[in-house]
Amino acid sequence: MSARRVSREPYRIRRDRREIVIAGAVALAIILVTVVIVLILAPDHSSPSEPNTPSVTAPASSGTTVPATDTTPTTAPSGG
Repeated sequence: MSARRVSREPYRIRRDRREIVIAGAVALAIILVTVVIVLILAPDHSSPSEPNTPSVTAPASSGTTVPATDTTPTTAPSGG
């Protein structure tokens, strides 16, 4: 039997220049589409982050206050 020839260089596949250009163009297209989708789906920064609800203001007081009445029902403690 003859000894196997061992190469110290790893096997390199020759790539066609056209194949590399196409792969680069596809990668660039994926990045551009991703950026466009993120910009389209991003929230609008010019609008407030809270929902637009009208605020209710209390009328100006005349200096006298009315005591608040407790309207919560009271329940007897259960015996158990």
